[in-house]
Amino acid sequence: MDSDIVLKSKDGQEFKIPRKNAELSILIKNVIQDYNNEPIELLEVDAKILTIVVNYLNHFKGVAPLEIQKPLKSAILKSETDEWSVNFIEALSLEEIVDLSCAANYMEIQCLLDLVCAKIASMCKDKSPEEIFLIFEVKEQFSEEEKQKVKDDNKWLEEIL
Repeated sequence: MDSDIVLKSKDGQEFKIPRKNAELSILIKNVIQDYNNEPIELLEVDAKILTIVVNYLNHFKGVAPLEIQKPLKSAILKSETDEWSVNFIEALSLEEIVDLSCAANYMEIQCLLDLVCAKIASMCKDKSPEEIFLIFEVKEQFSEEEKQKVKDDNKWLEEIL
């Protein structure tokens, strides 16, 4: 069962990956049960992001890294996870991080989703709303009434942050 499988991006590019490595993805693990050597189509993931996902999966070789503690104790990711993961996520652009979060969620790779979310959380930790808007290039501003409604609807968030 140590054979390679083929993942196919939504834009048709194929990636060969050891079966064991791919099984960090719950989606892939479930599909592999019926695997017949045909490429596994990932209709929600383009080749650029699938390259990043495969790199991640190949590094961990089917063994999930230690879980990242929630909430983050520090905005410095080096104190939250291993050095390889920090270098991996720090090398990505904001756009790639956002796309990677969608891919990790779609492919059900919890450890990768946790890393991406930790990166986004570290970018927001101890920042004012205005600083966060600048970081994420948010152009539209809410009216005072809209801001208050969001705060009122999400009071629980203040408790965990």
